[in-house]
Amino acid sequence: MLEHLRILVVDDEPDLIEIVRRVLSRAGAEVITASGLAGAERLCAEHPKGIDLAITDLKLNDGSGPQVAEAVRATCPDALIMYMSGLPYFDSAVVDLGPDASVIAKPFRATELVDMVQVALIRAGRVAPER
Repeated sequence: MLEHLRILVVDDEPDLIEIVRRVLSRAGAEVITASGLAGAERLCAEHPKGIDLAITDLKLNDGSGPQVAEAVRATCPDALIMYMSGLPYFDSAVVDLGPDASVIAKPFRATELVDMVQVALIRAGRVAPER
């Protein structure tokens, strides 16, 4: 399903990172992980132009999801961004997420995560819809 994708997952909850890594790996993606903004910036430097999708929590202990998106796009301008949020509501007027960003509410099921990634790829024209 997600073969040939390198996905960066950033969250400050190690258990959630591991769950997301397993789900996306089983779907065929190569998954790299970071526990915060600093780790994400390091991985972006190690994988210039090599990140297809970043999935990041909106709020991190050392930064924010939009800061992760900025770091990713500095080295991988075509990377898609997906945000995770455990907030009871999200006001997109407060944070400009960009035209191709997606938000998935925590907690989520494995199938929801994979479906959201596929929808983001289809919306961006990276893959054709399945029939």
